[in-house]
Amino acid sequence: MKYLTKFATRALTLALVGWIGTALAPAHASAVQTSVCPNVVGVPSQGGGGVGNATDCNLLLTFGPGGSISTSTGPQSTYESSDDSLIGVINNSGHALTSFNISGANIFGFEQDGINAYVAAMSGGTSPHAVGNPDTTGYGGPLAYFTNITGVNSGTVNFWSGLANGTSTYFSLEKPIATASLPVVTQNVPEPPVLPMFGLGLIGMAWLAWRRKSI
Repeated sequence: MKYLTKFATRALTLALVGWIGTALAPAHASAVQTSVCPNVVGVPSQGGGGVGNATDCNLLLTFGPGGSISTSTGPQSTYESSDDSLIGVINNSGHALTSFNISGANIFGFEQDGINAYVAAMSGGTSPHAVGNPDTTGYGGPLAYFTNITGVNSGTVNFWSGLANGTSTYFSLEKPIATASLPVVTQNVPEPPVLPMFGLGLIGMAWLAWRRKSI
């Protein structure tokens, strides 16, 4: 019994040390990166939008450890010379990112000029939309699709099959990015960290074994 208790205690200690190290690890800098969003400068007008004018993301969201979210604005406020914004997402959280909530004035007032049409125009008609992604708006980019839309001001951005840690993607929304009134982004309740839960499970097993022996 002593051996089992020592083993469980050591396992929990190692689990907590590993989790704390991950939680305290510094997030990558949230500077806009050209590898995240497509350059659509000069792409002809698509749908109701204007000529493509974005060299990069209009807004970059970086999800870090412990639920942190940092933002960085790009060199342009729209991607189609009018009123739509290109949003990049970097996941440095340490786990797959499945969704987050976002709100802002009229950001879901879609007008059929989403980023997918502009990317398709640059690639001979091939949409960036991943096979299986349920998005039907044309604003979702490769992986994003939208649910829980309330009016035109708030909703949930979901990632088809999850956005793996250390990777990035992009999607689009309505309305230009204005530094003074950025969209509000919040995460859903995170899943419990795996290692601490595993350690607690081992301690629970040790306690049950002790209870059976003492009865």
